[in-house]
Amino acid sequence: MDVTTISPSKIRLLQLCGEAFRRKYLEGERTWYGTAAAIGIATHKSAEEDLNNKLTFCNLLPDESVRDFAADSFELVWDTEDIELTKEEKEDKFGVHDRAKDQTIQLAELHHKDLAPSIDPLQIEERLELEVEGFPLTLVGYADVIEADNTIRDLKTRGKTPKATDAQDDIGLQFYSLIQDVKGYRPEELALDVLVKTKTPKLVTVTSPVQRDHDATLGRIERAAQIIQSGAYMPAEPTHWKCSEKFCEFFDVCRWGKRRQKQFESA
Repeated sequence: MDVTTISPSKIRLLQLCGEAFRRKYLEGERTWYGTAAAIGIATHKSAEEDLNNKLTFCNLLPDESVRDFAADSFELVWDTEDIELTKEEKEDKFGVHDRAKDQTIQLAELHHKDLAPSIDPLQIEERLELEVEGFPLTLVGYADVIEADNTIRDLKTRGKTPKATDAQDDIGLQFYSLIQDVKGYRPEELALDVLVKTKTPKLVTVTSPVQRDHDATLGRIERAAQIIQSGAYMPAEPTHWKCSEKFCEFFDVCRWGKRRQKQFESA
């Protein structure tokens, strides 16, 4: 497989672990999602459906419809995607399923009641693409929401409250604003909407003005292209959280993951 496009998700993975990037995007090896990802995907689908209804019919979905759609979305993700449970989760897989489903519904309701009413959507899940003459990769990304005033929003589900600087540091938001700026749309603000998975879920939004020079984002894109072209994919450090059974789908078969640990233990 050849890498012909660059996206925020590819840049993130390349920064975390070059070996995981190589296996996923060059070798096409199997990937899986954990429980947290299942919650995030289903919540995102529910928020998208709710805002699409607002864009099309000028009204959000009824409360009950949001709950039902979130529940159905979670079941669909759980049944059709490769969901990998940890050893601890496997001991209570039905309980894990039920709690994750309940949390998805809570987060979807939170977005529906506390955030969606204030959003003025112009485009939802908009594919943004940019080809630069002489550059080997096409820039491709999907903006969660672009509002009528050109504010770009990205929705996340996390276990921790975001820092005040997270919007300005988010590679996805900066990537989208770069493409829009080059195309002449000139967004004025970036917004990172985080549904925090605390016992009582909460919504935290952090914002940032657009950085017009885009130097840092361009530098990351260029460096990513250099690494891909060279084929020199550096693995994550053994002590990094990414290099673990919980967070890496390739850990069991990677020479720097479990195989390395077994060789070390048997030495």
